[in-house]
Amino acid sequence: MSEVSDRLFGDVIREARLGVHPPLSLRKFAEKLGIAAAYLSKIESNQDKAPAADKVERMAEILGLDKNELVQLAKRMPTSIEDAFKKDSRVPEFLRVAMGSGLSPEQLEQFLKENQAKKP
Repeated sequence: MSEVSDRLFGDVIREARLGVHPPLSLRKFAEKLGIAAAYLSKIESNQDKAPAADKVERMAEILGLDKNELVQLAKRMPTSIEDAFKKDSRVPEFLRVAMGSGLSPEQLEQFLKENQAKKP
């Protein structure tokens, strides 16, 4: 996880919005996201929770932030994972088995890398 992991979601969004060149106004950014400027203001001041994952992913895209890190910081489930849950009823069981396997996240990652390499 990068430097955003120990920060508040709203602070990260506000700083990134003001840090792009040229900086995005709150209203312009809200317009690009399809949300109300008042709601975005509450998000940036940490008075309201983060929007849905698809909006968080769009924020990351516009601001040049890592999508996965921002979604995690927002405490949302990535849309790709949500879609996988909807498409295949075996996905939740796979995750339960993986989490209960006793393997560390690094070991699971290595396992996945090795098995992806075996794909034809």
